[in-house]
Amino acid sequence: MAMTAASVIATRSAGHGEASFVLLLLEFDLLWMTLLVTGVILRRRGEPVRAGWQRIARALPPAPVARAIGHEVAALRALAWVVRRRPPTVPIGALPVPAKNGTAVLPAAFIAASGVEIAVLHLVLPYPALAAALTVLSVYGVVLLLGFVAVRWQHPHYLTETDLVIRNGRHVVATVPRKDIASARVHHDGTTTSPTVEGTTARIATLSGCTIALILSAPVSLRLSASPRSTVHRVTQLRFAADDTTTVTDGLRRDHDR
Repeated sequence: MAMTAASVIATRSAGHGEASFVLLLLEFDLLWMTLLVTGVILRRRGEPVRAGWQRIARALPPAPVARAIGHEVAALRALAWVVRRRPPTVPIGALPVPAKNGTAVLPAAFIAASGVEIAVLHLVLPYPALAAALTVLSVYGVVLLLGFVAVRWQHPHYLTETDLVIRNGRHVVATVPRKDIASARVHHDGTTTSPTVEGTTARIATLSGCTIALILSAPVSLRLSASPRSTVHRVTQLRFAADDTTTVTDGLRRDHDR
């Protein structure tokens, strides 16, 4: 189904931390589809549908479900903010460093896959009500994925007077003191399309790769995801994506001219 296909696409393109959330939530949507189908089967067999759903609900661990719902709500809220053209969420006085280029590729692919799925559902399912319910879930999956893209738009990297803060959605990957940035230059690096660390080089990439390369005079700590199990890396080179590379690099270079 389109949900599973989109999960694979998300894993390859949205970045490890964010992709795990996209994957988790879309698979929850797939679970809801399964519950609907299970409900139809239970009803046809004369078994209590509500009791069957209650058994399934009791089998789900509460903490992961609560976290998934929280991330889902945050994605929908970010999408609403983007639609309303609310300014990016950064500290007062900070310069947002958005990285929107390439982020429309994933939603476009998912929308196309969902369109095919919806057409097939209406052709092969003998139950119009079930086909309609699955269509609603497919459309909701598209909205949810747009929400995760909106989270990235609403929570970009940003520059303050003292630091460059690198984010992946709401998660702060690294806070780099501007005094520790030895050099900053425009550098198009397409070797990866998701956040990765190789040795002492970190690439906080999008589908368009990285566009700015920093060399640090002192190592900085970073974590690619908000998971407590994520590894803390120490890096001396940092590459990331930014739409307006000139403004960012000029601002960082001026630090060395003072």
